[in-house]
Amino acid sequence: MLKQRFLVQFGSNFLLHLVATLGGIVVARLAGPTVMGTITFATAYTGIFGFINGIFGSPHIKLASEGRDHEECMAVITRISIVTGIVYFVAVLGWFLIQKYLLHYQFESREVQVVIILTLLFNVIHKYEGYSQTIYTAKLQQAKANIPSFIRGIMYHIGRVVIVLLGGAAIAMSAWNLLLSILVIPFIYRLLREYPIGKYNPVLAKEYYRMSLPMLIIVVITSVTHFADKLMLAHFTSTEQLGYFSAANSIGGMFMLIAGPVGMIFFPLFSSMIAKGDWAGVNNNIRKYQEIIVLFVLPLVCAVGLVGGEFLILVLGSKYQPSITPFILLLFSTYFLLWGMPYGNILSGMGKFNLAAAINVIKLAIFLVSVTVFVSPKYLNLGATGVALNLLVINVAVNLLSIFFAKRLGEVKLDPKNYFRHMVILIAAGAGYFATTQIKNITPLWWVAFAPVFLIAVYAVLVLTGLLRKEHWLMLTDMFKLKKTFGYINDEMRNGK
Repeated sequence: MLKQRFLVQFGSNFLLHLVATLGGIVVARLAGPTVMGTITFATAYTGIFGFINGIFGSPHIKLASEGRDHEECMAVITRISIVTGIVYFVAVLGWFLIQKYLLHYQFESREVQVVIILTLLFNVIHKYEGYSQTIYTAKLQQAKANIPSFIRGIMYHIGRVVIVLLGGAAIAMSAWNLLLSILVIPFIYRLLREYPIGKYNPVLAKEYYRMSLPMLIIVVITSVTHFADKLMLAHFTSTEQLGYFSAANSIGGMFMLIAGPVGMIFFPLFSSMIAKGDWAGVNNNIRKYQEIIVLFVLPLVCAVGLVGGEFLILVLGSKYQPSITPFILLLFSTYFLLWGMPYGNILSGMGKFNLAAAINVIKLAIFLVSVTVFVSPKYLNLGATGVALNLLVINVAVNLLSIFFAKRLGEVKLDPKNYFRHMVILIAAGAGYFATTQIKNITPLWWVAFAPVFLIAVYAVLVLTGLLRKEHWLMLTDMFKLKKTFGYINDEMRNGK
């Protein structure tokens, strides 16, 4: 069922991201970078306190996946979720009011302030959706974990296109998102009725709190590194410059749709395997995953990186020229994150939350230095490009640290063939870049033919060198057998299996 769980998560994320990308293209082109930047700023502003909501999810997944009494786990996580939701709301609203009325901070516009409040309300109500995802992820039930978010997400992206076509902007889109989060609540409640809430166990609660202490460090740093760079960019420049980054991220971050399935599946899976001492199973899952990533994602990343700038200008317009370099950097930043993600899941699966917290402290130190150097007007002042470059530096650094400790503390084995695969593909990408400098002036649509030719050439080399074999194609196609996947979804939704 692992492949089907992955495909449910990946398939729903893919469809959602596809609709989001298409919708984002329409919104970016018609509404402009300032509207995109306003929504991104509000998301970052309210998200900087998101660590309050994210402290206890991993402890619950860890304990529930190891077979602890689920009704007692439900009682603990439910109480905690209610309390943290209230604390989050008070913290964000309090900081907003302090800035506005005591510190007299000048927000860029009234629209920005309204969108911040609407986004805050959305985040508070959306917490119930996150609570549901945590419950079902711990039980390895990906269909039930994904369906509410999938439905709401599809409706949101369709609706924001309609809003822009009717002349609406950031406030209307944020209000629509808030409304959808309210409408999905009854559906989530109906799903969750299968898991009754038992009696509150204070001893079990202490385990949640004990495990949450290092998690607090992790989620605080994650919130800072995920949102502070965008706030700094808007502070040093404008929401328009943030809009250029947002446009690049909405398309360039397309491969992040794989990250959700990997983290949501590997963490509880590795936790269960490591508890049983099944390191062979852990290594086998990592090997298969990384072969798919290297052989089928990296060539696509390189192809999109070579021609993506032309595509970006075609669909968004020439005013988004500043988005091209961030777009390319985000592609490779996302790839590095994906490739090394299982090693972070191993540390979490081993219960090494203190070590994960230490890695995140190092990550924060690197972040503070790199984002300051890349974005601040006192140094390189790279704007949107600086934010994207900062993400690339952070993802590479965290991967190296996670691999080092996972190999040192666990029985992790690295596959040397993947190094050769990387080398072959990246050399081909270098040759492809040289070729683009020679042919891009021949015709404006050179990139339409170049991308498939590049991919054909790369896969021909991989086949001839024996780095790509029939078993890899079979492994890929087996993941997408829809009959098995729909059967899995049906069993889970009907029988809870």
